Amino acid sequence: MRALIFTLPLLALLIGGCVSNQAQYAARVKTVLPSEVTGCSFLGTVDTGARATIENARFDLQVLAGRKGATHLVESYAYARPINRLSRDMMGIALSGRAYLCPEGVGPDKSNPQAYQKLPYDLPHPEVNNDDPFYHLFY
Repeated sequence: MRALIFTLPLLALLIGGCVSNQAQYAARVKTVLPSEVTGCSFLGTVDTGARATIENARFDLQVLAGRKGATHLVESYAYARPINRLSRDMMGIALSGRAYLCPEGVGPDKSNPQAYQKLPYDLPHPEVNNDDPFYHLFY
């Protein structure tokens, strides 16, 4: 019991530390238009996994760019992708982008909402009556 009392607060600190590090990475990265990164160094491309909302995917993209040391991010495209390998009809949104490191004073100091990618189509809805012969064994 004593070990549990000491373990729970430590676990809470570790989990809280991970979330705050991600937020710090994301806060440093500004999403901008391609024309706004003139004079910046290209660091590489970043891609997210499928997320439930485009806002979640955008946060992940900023975290990944921040981990590369980026100050600015240009979103390339948004696309639908299966949330996991086991589910064919659970689709989420993924984003791809290009990470840039801009010197002090180069590039905007805040994100440009016009630079945000939008999904050009609606996500497919899960099928209620799936024709897969194994569907009814699991659902």
